[in-house]
Amino acid sequence: METYKLFTKNPIEKIEDIILRKAIPFSLKDIANDLARNNSYIKRQELLYTLPMLASRGLRIMRRKGQENKQIYELFHGCILTAFWNGIKPDFKYSLFYPEDESYDFLILKYPKGIKPDFKLLPNKEIYKNADKFKVELAELTKPEDLEKIITGKSKYKKRIPLISIAFNGQINFKEIFNKSSEANKSTFETIWLMGQVNHPKDKNRLFYFIAELVKHKKIFPLFEIPINWTKIQNEVNQAFSK
Repeated sequence: METYKLFTKNPIEKIEDIILRKAIPFSLKDIANDLARNNSYIKRQELLYTLPMLASRGLRIMRRKGQENKQIYELFHGCILTAFWNGIKPDFKYSLFYPEDESYDFLILKYPKGIKPDFKLLPNKEIYKNADKFKVELAELTKPEDLEKIITGKSKYKKRIPLISIAFNGQINFKEIFNKSSEANKSTFETIWLMGQVNHPKDKNRLFYFIAELVKHKKIFPLFEIPINWTKIQNEVNQAFSK
């Protein structure tokens, strides 16, 4: 019998928690080290002016700070994809789970809304007999020309969903991305997802991602907002600074 350890049923809440407890502290420590090396000073108001920028910087740092932080970084992306699927498929509920082994990065379970677990083994382990299971493998795309190599490299993992995270700045030619994905995929994967953080042209104090499906639907969702309670995060950060 398969059992999976739950990471979260509320991906937005978990995103907030990772940003507050992990990403922002990493970012502030990194900035403090930079200022110390350069014998510089910055006012607290300026430092905390744009929390999404602090969060993004901290997440990038987490990626290279040991296996535990790397896994949280991967699960953060799992939270985004889970929240997105919950948003576009309102008749279903998606929950995020830890992987059961190292052959993939996180697991997403899908089941009809209102369905209760068939039974529980532990408080954080629930069994849904009729749930759909999606084993997701995260990869980072640091330059556009590596897309085909990433898809081909992931093809050895059967029954997986590749999630490719954009890790570079610049314009994306989606027509070219779709064509290259289809050519490289050769029907290995039923679906491939691409995501990347984007800056809203009028509001930098909110967190937006573009999300695209590359081979099944070939559809782009250009501005998916992560509806984070930034006021709560700001208040908690301020309280930490005042101690």
